[in-house]
Amino acid sequence: MTPPRAASAPAGSAPPGGAPARPARELPPPGGPYVPSPELRAVLARHPALADFAARVTDFLDRHLPEPVTEEAPRPPWLELRGHAARAGLTGFDVAARGGGGDAADGAGHAPGGGRGAAVPPGLERVAQGLAMYLAGRRDCDAREVFSSGHGAMALRYGPPAVAHAVRDRVVERGELAGVASSEPHSGSDLRGLRTVAVDHGDHLLVSGTKGLVSRVEEAVGFVVFCKVVAPEQAAALSAEGADAGDRAALREVPLSALWLPMDAPGVRTQTAAPLGLRGWSLGHLHFDGVRVGRDLLLGAPGDGRRIFDAHFAGWRLMMALVCLGAAGAAIDEAMARTRRHSVGRTSLASIPSVASRLGTAAAEVQAATAWCFSLLEGLDRDADGADVAACSAAKALATDASYRAVDLGLQLHGSDGYTCHTPMEKRLRDIRGLRIADGPNDVLYSVLAHALLEGPRAGVRVVRQRRI
Repeated sequence: MTPPRAASAPAGSAPPGGAPARPARELPPPGGPYVPSPELRAVLARHPALADFAARVTDFLDRHLPEPVTEEAPRPPWLELRGHAARAGLTGFDVAARGGGGDAADGAGHAPGGGRGAAVPPGLERVAQGLAMYLAGRRDCDAREVFSSGHGAMALRYGPPAVAHAVRDRVVERGELAGVASSEPHSGSDLRGLRTVAVDHGDHLLVSGTKGLVSRVEEAVGFVVFCKVVAPEQAAALSAEGADAGDRAALREVPLSALWLPMDAPGVRTQTAAPLGLRGWSLGHLHFDGVRVGRDLLLGAPGDGRRIFDAHFAGWRLMMALVCLGAAGAAIDEAMARTRRHSVGRTSLASIPSVASRLGTAAAEVQAATAWCFSLLEGLDRDADGADVAACSAAKALATDASYRAVDLGLQLHGSDGYTCHTPMEKRLRDIRGLRIADGPNDVLYSVLAHALLEGPRAGVRVVRQRRI
């Protein structure tokens, strides 16, 4: 169980079960990252029912991750922290119980999301998840996996009852981790170009292919794998020596499917790589060598993969955007405090017009991007099936770009200290750089919005969904 919170702790000490704190001289000054940000206050002003939830997430972070993480500090036990979050009821609040299929309650009365004690009112699940991601990002980008069901939400929303219940038990109740495997070495973000196949043998599928680079390859207990379901004859043609371009072109026309693949299935191999940032979780390749899975592990029907992908990643991209925006907000707060304390001659850094202008620009960009992300999440909570994929894609790109600029400015204003592992700035910069690539490179995401605009308005579809007042 989570240890009780102490009434107060000496400066520089670590709370029970938490990561070791930095020395007291490095604690953020008053006005630093632990004062509620304007972005957080704005969301809670619109949704006061989430105040208790935000307080619970903040309290959890104060106990277990009291300060922003630096590269020189011991790495927090991230998977262990997720287990603590599960016991605190903070890993299933994002999936609403809707009934039917994977969303049906089990015999014990648990909703598939397992949101026991999550204090999230119905209809605010995505906004609550965004709040948790934003607050986590203010401590560290690797904290993004601590809260919510993550990619396990796809199995909970679209899987048959047995899959949904198994994932709920492991990912929500126990706090284990689910991953997603879509990208492939040769195709990147080109979903039509995926070559991982699930050969249909009637009562079972044989999965073959390679995924990468993907996160959580060592920690996840299972992956949502995006693949092409094909007949044995087509699979034989593809695997035959000298398979021609026509066979590959035909595979592009096979609709995408999704399935839940447990990592303990025979034939699954992992291969890790050393990333520049986001080092709190493993990164690497997944190799599937004729992995046998039952057809009952399919999410939805064969060919439903693109629908599942778009619906899930419309929200997930906003979550990763908010992780970065939280980190950027913390960096701006720290930079503001430093410019007030440090001076050039008799003038404080904060009094130099060019410094103030750059800080104001960074703050404006971060606040605007945060408001857009939460507006889109409000739209998803109102109408999950009407996801504005183009706007969600562009919002993630805009937010991560703005966050990178803000942290880069914060590093610059910290001078040589900012370029060391002694402050959280350099880690944030590397982490956000990775999230400008993950879940769709930013250039691709901007082009999604551009293509939607070039196509012109379509009946009943708005490219940018506005929040109802």
